[in-house]
Amino acid sequence: MQQPQPEIQRIANLTLSHPAVTRLDNGIPVYTFNLGDQEVSRVDIVIEGGRCDGNNQMESELISALLREGTRHQDARTIAEHLDYYGSWLGANASSHNVTISLYAVNKYFDRVIPTIADIIRIPSFPEHELGNLKSLALTRLRTNNEKVAYLSGVENSKLYFGTEHNLGKPTTPEMIERISREELSAFHSDWFGRQNVAILISGTVTDDMIASLNRHLGTDWNESTHSESGTDAPACRFTAQRSHIDKPNALQSALRIAIPTVGRNHADYIPLRILTTAFGGYFGSRLMTNIREDKGYTYGISASLLGMRHNSQISIGCQCDNSYTNAVIDEIVKEMEHLKAEPLGMEELNRVKSYMLSDLARTLDTPFSVADFHLSMLSNRIPADYFDNQVRLLGSITPEELQAMAVRYFDTDNMLITIAGNMEAVNAPTSAENGTR
Repeated sequence: MQQPQPEIQRIANLTLSHPAVTRLDNGIPVYTFNLGDQEVSRVDIVIEGGRCDGNNQMESELISALLREGTRHQDARTIAEHLDYYGSWLGANASSHNVTISLYAVNKYFDRVIPTIADIIRIPSFPEHELGNLKSLALTRLRTNNEKVAYLSGVENSKLYFGTEHNLGKPTTPEMIERISREELSAFHSDWFGRQNVAILISGTVTDDMIASLNRHLGTDWNESTHSESGTDAPACRFTAQRSHIDKPNALQSALRIAIPTVGRNHADYIPLRILTTAFGGYFGSRLMTNIREDKGYTYGISASLLGMRHNSQISIGCQCDNSYTNAVIDEIVKEMEHLKAEPLGMEELNRVKSYMLSDLARTLDTPFSVADFHLSMLSNRIPADYFDNQVRLLGSITPEELQAMAVRYFDTDNMLITIAGNMEAVNAPTSAENGTR
């Protein structure tokens, strides 16, 4: 006998764990997420100073890659073998405002590997030959990326949005990479890697002995850095609605990027606008995917997201498609924005969006590391402490009419920065798409 289908339950009672906050002897804050039951942990050491700082954004990228390549006491091979022997893994990355060093460690060997991490952060040697290797890899990656229309469209969009006087808008060139010297990286390190610019997050099964180990090796005196606040990510130029083309004659597809400036994370409309943007293009069943992918077949994938930074935010839309469909895709994007302004979402669609976003928030709570990731983003982007709870609350109460009001207020189709990279002869040629067929 067939069993009845179980009733679908709505996700409820999502609560984000908050860390215990202590300080090392030298004042460095430590955010502890003592969660889980496995004897493993992760330490994230967050340094203020990132892509927005230095002479260009490549400096922080190379710093993050070069830190593990040698210290005054150990070379790259010794570091790698030491960490591997104790079952640890080390990663580093640069974001707009931070360099973050992340260590995954087995708890019983925690005190064996933390001294190495302390050396990597405090006394890196920036070996010349390793820098040369990393610059060669960066040049190869740049040459490869310059053949990709998605990369070209993104670079052009950032250039026009932020301006070429801003690190985030300044295109990376081979000459820029080649000019970076060991002395520049050492200066960046001196400018930013001081104790007042450091925060530590530790997640997993955390013991008092591990906190004591952090204090022993990272809680001693550090040099003071000369900088304390990462540069602004607000654009260095006035926003201009325009359409820009990058011709790639042999490209089989074009890449499209659209940016619309909007309100920041601290604004009361930010979370409602994020819900609206998700309905518009933030998941597989969104308006853009249903129309442009499923119905018309112009692209395999199209997305829209609300990008919230420290000092500015934008609605970002992107896709790749056959060159001949590019203008039709833009037309359909504008149509879907106008539809959301003219008519409120139906309750079935809104409930689907709410379920998707609540599921996404629930995944944040899956592991100690995913909880720490959320707080790491909050710390880096200066996100309000109640941001998670406010999302849960608004997803439970927001109405179609409120989202329609957001669309009227912020979906400004006359204020779009559009960049297209592709075969412009094919992009501009008359096509059957313009007649509604494919």
